[in-house]
Amino acid sequence: MRHLKSTKKFKRTTEERKRLWTDLTAGLIQSGQIITYTTRAKWFRPKFDRIVSMVKKAGDNKELAFKYLRQYFSEPVSRKMLEEVVPNLQTRNSGYTRQLKLAENFEIHDKSVVQIITDAK
Repeated sequence: MRHLKSTKKFKRTTEERKRLWTDLTAGLIQSGQIITYTTRAKWFRPKFDRIVSMVKKAGDNKELAFKYLRQYFSEPVSRKMLEEVVPNLQTRNSGYTRQLKLAENFEIHDKSVVQIITDAK
């Protein structure tokens, strides 16, 4: 039984889920928004918020933040995260992404758009 199991498996192994997470995160960092299935977006958003929070906690120690990001991402993606994405999110405490559902019909299959919030509120 799957009582109290918090993770979604998506019928994938652990390695495939890690790869899915890194691919979604890299796409979001590079383009600012991604289109994916709603269940994947719900699973992905808290993980992205955690990684942004970890980079923000590193503060001025860029080496520590870069070392942490390089565990998961390539060098260009890590650099873009440090130089462009995180400085825009310094004024926010949490909620770095927004999820917008696309129209639900048989062609779209319940997809959502995940965007990085750049404006400070």
